[in-house]
Amino acid sequence: MTTRERRGEGQGGEQEEAQGGSPNGPSLEKTSVSIRAIPDSASDLASTSDGRLRTLGPSAPEQEVEQAPYREPRALRVQREGTEDLLVPLYPDRSYVFGRAPESTVVFPHDAVSRQHGRLSFREDHRWVYRDLNSRNHSFLGRSDAQVEGDERRHFQEIRASRDQVLEAGDVVLLGNGRSRIILLEEVPHGLVAGSRSQQGQSPETVRLERAINVCARHQLPVFLLGKSGTGKTYIAREIHSRGRLEGNFVILNCGRLPQDINALTSELLGHVKGAFTDASYARVGKLYSANRGTLFLDEVEFLPRLAQDFLVDVLEGTGNFAPLGAPADFREPPPRFRLISASKVALQQTGLRPDLTQRLATGDVIILPTLEERREDIPSLVETFLHRLKVEQQYDAELTSDAIAYLQKANWPGQIRELESTVRTVVAREVALRSLEGIEHRRTVITLEAVKTYLLQRQVGFEGEGSAPMARVTLEVPATALRKRPADLTAEELREALAKHQGNKTRAAQELGIAVNTLKARMKAFGIE
Repeated sequence: MTTRERRGEGQGGEQEEAQGGSPNGPSLEKTSVSIRAIPDSASDLASTSDGRLRTLGPSAPEQEVEQAPYREPRALRVQREGTEDLLVPLYPDRSYVFGRAPESTVVFPHDAVSRQHGRLSFREDHRWVYRDLNSRNHSFLGRSDAQVEGDERRHFQEIRASRDQVLEAGDVVLLGNGRSRIILLEEVPHGLVAGSRSQQGQSPETVRLERAINVCARHQLPVFLLGKSGTGKTYIAREIHSRGRLEGNFVILNCGRLPQDINALTSELLGHVKGAFTDASYARVGKLYSANRGTLFLDEVEFLPRLAQDFLVDVLEGTGNFAPLGAPADFREPPPRFRLISASKVALQQTGLRPDLTQRLATGDVIILPTLEERREDIPSLVETFLHRLKVEQQYDAELTSDAIAYLQKANWPGQIRELESTVRTVVAREVALRSLEGIEHRRTVITLEAVKTYLLQRQVGFEGEGSAPMARVTLEVPATALRKRPADLTAEELREALAKHQGNKTRAAQELGIAVNTLKARMKAFGIE
């Protein structure tokens, strides 16, 4: 057994030791052993009589390895061959998939990396864990401060597939080989944001919103965010937390998904100790303790169950019992303290929440988020941000033509920013796939107005066909050829016009004509069209 396995790899994907004391959570059990040195081989290890590990050198005296507190990572540095480093902030409510597949959180365009190589996630016991997803060339774990020569994989520990490996700040994971790696950072680099945010063309509403975020980041009062679904409430909450440089985590509590059972709710909010119930194989840190010294974000607070409301009021007042489920009777821990941000689609007085709770939620700042219709001049910069993220994360190099962007500015977006981003991501992915199908060499992809219209029309028809309101109602200029003809009725002139319109691209011409590519080729051959 290697030191890394003893430090954090558990059977069946679970940690062998329960989570220990932490400034961000209650001290439920003894802190698990954390080894900082990586020996050259397993033979360099032995156990002391009290169960602690020691390193054995060929000529050095025995040295006991001391316990060390868990160093939680806050960000990732992603290094990929042929591109600049990517800095990614880590959020406990997200998981991060690495691989060659375009749908990965971060794409590694190297043949040594599998399509889905590995996943990093935040486990219930307050640990970041990496799981190798049965990759072809495996994952390897080492330290960023280790100085080695030659192939690093010879000195790093191979991470066994389909099992959790606890990681902490300073760890390095090689994906397949040394050319693709992730480095876990203890602090989020100052000013780190996901993607570029253009300062040009900002609407007055956005300028007001930016000022409100900066004001909230400079005080610790509660903040209430009111806005339609998709306007960016979670993003705004994250920004307030990040700019405030708080010591603790940003923790999201989805109020609409909380359990109604008292024991399950206690486990969710306050945590549980190892063995508290049948499946409690390790201690869990509840959401309220996870947010200690950080930010608790109550998303969709209008759906907060009454039982959870009582919990929250007790925490805010510093009264009540804050013991995790299954904790001993003499459990004594101070109540968690956190920055409180809540968000709703409806005004607090219309939520039906306890009046004393709504008063507390609205005691500090209130931010009204503008709709996308109120800030249409921001759409070009938003599109630029989405394209930048696609380039650095998915390796898609794309741009939209000016008339395509102008068209997006005129469209209605009931799904707000979330829907706009989804549209941009989908259209880019479709166009890249079409290029691949046609065997076009990789280069910058230009997204035309026609590509945007085609996608929005298909989506609108798809939603209406299901009896649902379309996500984006737009006025589309549908060409006559969109009124589908039978392939046998298509004329040579119609084929030539479609091919000329798309510069000979058979896939796009066939899509416009409403026929398969092979059918188009067959009709071209029949008419003698080269």
